[in-house]
Amino acid sequence: MSTSEIPDAAPGAEARTQPAHTDPADTAATAVLPPPYVDTRPPAWEAPVATAPTAAAPTAASVDLTGPRIRWAGIVWGLVLAAIAAAALWILLDPARQAVLTSWLVGLNPATAIAIAVLLLGMFALITGIVGIARRAQRGLERRRAASAPART
Repeated sequence: MSTSEIPDAAPGAEARTQPAHTDPADTAATAVLPPPYVDTRPPAWEAPVATAPTAAAPTAASVDLTGPRIRWAGIVWGLVLAAIAAAALWILLDPARQAVLTSWLVGLNPATAIAIAVLLLGMFALITGIVGIARRAQRGLERRRAASAPART
């Protein structure tokens, strides 16, 4: 609040201030109160009023029928990793199978271990190739659908 000695930074602040000699009872009676709040929303139990649509309904030719893209890599790799986890659980839950696996791993010679590692790498390359083939087929199908679809306006 500004006074005559310390004015506000805003221009015209002195015009908005009240004189220092007014009675507090007078200012309470003459104070300007904001209007009461009036809620204009309909009650929750009433259905909203339907408004006219602003755009025309989409025609059959303009609707995209392709849907979301299928992520084949996620599906295939998920199945592979689930199979690996199931096999690991099957082996680890039985002490007899654990002993057989341990004795087999200890008895491997280096050439056999390298051959198994190469076989595993080949298996992962095969899975990656299968995912690539599935993705390429999906793209080709999307291109054929786009070429056969009527022109959209």
